[in-house]
Amino acid sequence: MQRVLLSMTARHLVVSNVYISAHSISLLNALKARVHPDAYVVSTFADVQYNRASICITGPPNAVEDSVLSVVKTAFDEVDYSKHAGSHPAIGAVDHVNVHPLQPSKDMKVAGKTAKSIASRLAKELTVPVFTYGEAHPEGQSLAKGRKALGYFVSHKQDVLKEEKELKISPCYGPKKVNPKKGVTMVGACPHVVNFNIPIEAKSLAEAREICDRIRGSKGGLKGVQAMALKNKNGIEIACNLLDVSINGPEEVERVLLDACVPRGITLGKSYIIGQLPSAVLEKTLNALGR
Repeated sequence: MQRVLLSMTARHLVVSNVYISAHSISLLNALKARVHPDAYVVSTFADVQYNRASICITGPPNAVEDSVLSVVKTAFDEVDYSKHAGSHPAIGAVDHVNVHPLQPSKDMKVAGKTAKSIASRLAKELTVPVFTYGEAHPEGQSLAKGRKALGYFVSHKQDVLKEEKELKISPCYGPKKVNPKKGVTMVGACPHVVNFNIPIEAKSLAEAREICDRIRGSKGGLKGVQAMALKNKNGIEIACNLLDVSINGPEEVERVLLDACVPRGITLGKSYIIGQLPSAVLEKTLNALGR
């Protein structure tokens, strides 16, 4: 009976992932301390290779919203985006906040409303330009399209949004002028996206990109898979966004990559997930609610 009641409660809960352009453990501990007592920290991840970190928060919409605001404020106090360096694309000290339902089958209305409120409050209370996507955007614009317009996909090769200047495109919320310490923030609502990375022993970044195209949905690869090849100090990785793991999850991505790599004599390293799979987020949240 308790499990049924918890499952009913879960229908009204949301999850938010906040991505920060820094990776220190002390910063993550400070962010965790800012989470609302009615919300729950599912996981944190510090990515030393890319100078990036994330925190996953779940709970009632109001508690998650307040938590995100506190987390972002703390990150803005601690992280100077104008001095950021890393081989992963970034467009701000906190460059991405997403919201999705705790239960994957539930509609996006609550998540969309929560994301819109977060976007509005971030712009008003923390004076940062905010661009929205998915259910938080008036036309449902995708995250990838919004990022491309802001120079996200070249930001690991050249400075992007690190000068105090007027944006060429108007943000959905907040000022048009960029504070280089903060940069800009993308906020959106969409189904749970899994970040999945695989080291690859390719001879060059160009070769890794060729292999990467085998799994990219936009190139006729796997449906619901976005991917790019990135270089870090340990070598090359293929970084994936898995838009629906029920269609194509980590195992299928790795299988297709192996099929592409073996004929070339290329090996794959140990893959890893940033954050948690949807089932793990749900299970951990239910366990937390049951305590």
